[in-house]
Amino acid sequence: MNKHFLLSVLTVWLCLGLLAPCALAPCALATEASGETLEVVETQSVSVALAVPAATADPANLPAYLDEALIQKHADFTSFAKSKIRSLNQNHNLSRSRMKIERQPDGSYRARYHAIDDGSLVCNVRRSSSNTIPFVGVLFYKEKVFEAVASSPDACRVAEFIPVAVIPNRHIFSFKQGSWQ
Repeated sequence: MNKHFLLSVLTVWLCLGLLAPCALAPCALATEASGETLEVVETQSVSVALAVPAATADPANLPAYLDEALIQKHADFTSFAKSKIRSLNQNHNLSRSRMKIERQPDGSYRARYHAIDDGSLVCNVRRSSSNTIPFVGVLFYKEKVFEAVASSPDACRVAEFIPVAVIPNRHIFSFKQGSWQ
């Protein structure tokens, strides 16, 4: 027999054996006080639910919130994505430090630069059917284009920039040989 089943039966037997005298004690006291003899009738039955250990589930078939490896890879990918966004912002050829300033036909200057909106960062991670690439991560973000107009290039650099365009971006990464690539 299953050892969990025997343990459950033993637990129920002990509980009934120990609790039955306590349950009958008030009747015995009532019998002695009134002098009458009461007949004790069992009116309850006990149902026993047995817990059987479940078979281990394939992680690919688990819901995402129960797949601990997937949760860990999502956290790793989010950290990787944030560092990637910082790097993209610093190295963009039209970042704020390398903004493009053009002279307009009316004699004014227009400055333009690109910046990735950190608040728009969305990371998705899923399991892959491949044995060599167990996880795939998708990084979504929005790149904003900022613009300012002023009378000189130096005035443009310190002017108030306003967003004039939003460029949606998506990058797909794979988890291969222990790192995101």
